[in-house]
Amino acid sequence: MSAKKEVNLNSNDYKSMVLFSYSTKHLLKKDKVRFYYALKGRDGKSGIVKSCKIDHLGRTVLLVPEKYAEEVEEFLKFWKCKFDKKEVLIKK
Repeated sequence: MSAKKEVNLNSNDYKSMVLFSYSTKHLLKKDKVRFYYALKGRDGKSGIVKSCKIDHLGRTVLLVPEKYAEEVEEFLKFWKCKFDKKEVLIKK
């Protein structure tokens, strides 16, 4: 038998984040370019990823601090992207 690992969810050790996965399949190629400029910025330093301190984990996956989740959700709705949203705890 394997021993179960005890997990202590001390709030000081974890931070609340929101994991978004989204689709851009509905966008035309020119609109995908505009979407990614809005997401990442033209210079890689501006855009919602920088302003909301987002970790861009993959092509269509964003890890967002909880306080910016509503702003990111509105951004995805503006672009009419279908998305999934999951609240997660991340160890600091």
